[in-house]
Amino acid sequence: MLNAKIRGIWDRGMKPVGGFVGRSGITPNQITIFGVVVQAVVSYLIVIDRLVAAGFVLIAAALLDTVDGAVAKARGLTTKFGAFLDSTLDRLSDALVFLPIAWLYLADPTPERADQQWVAALALVTLVLSLLVSYAKARAEGLGFDCNVGLIERAERLIIMILALVFNALLPAALVVLALASLVTLVQRIAHVRKQAGAG
Repeated sequence: MLNAKIRGIWDRGMKPVGGFVGRSGITPNQITIFGVVVQAVVSYLIVIDRLVAAGFVLIAAALLDTVDGAVAKARGLTTKFGAFLDSTLDRLSDALVFLPIAWLYLADPTPERADQQWVAALALVTLVLSLLVSYAKARAEGLGFDCNVGLIERAERLIIMILALVFNALLPAALVVLALASLVTLVQRIAHVRKQAGAG
């Protein structure tokens, strides 16, 4: 939803950034891979219960996730493989947020979290739903359908998780919101594709 509304404005704002970074000689795929390394740092910080620090490092990872595309456009290096790599590693990056949260609440809970083991299950549910949301769009577009609909996409998930980690008391509530919003988005995308398939 947010992506569709501000994508054009965001791309124009990132154009000079892409040109500046691109002049260093670094490739978009290198930036994509480095972004996953930064995401792994986020994962480690969550596991050791440094949630506020994880939230701020996640901001850096989110920015890298937009810089790779800007550099690709600035240097004329937009490729199908680059798009494939970016989308695939985005799914890995999602897992590197939700799986450590599940670990934190299930395998190593603090006394304050002793009665919140349900949050671990919720983190896993949210991960599965977020993967399904992304897969539904990719599969639909691969079959020739338009699927640019839905309440929540990756940009919104990142923003909500950054806020949830920085203000870590909000983490369980944020997961509830993400799980419900992702479920609604999945249903919206299935219905949207079903309508097109029926029309055809």
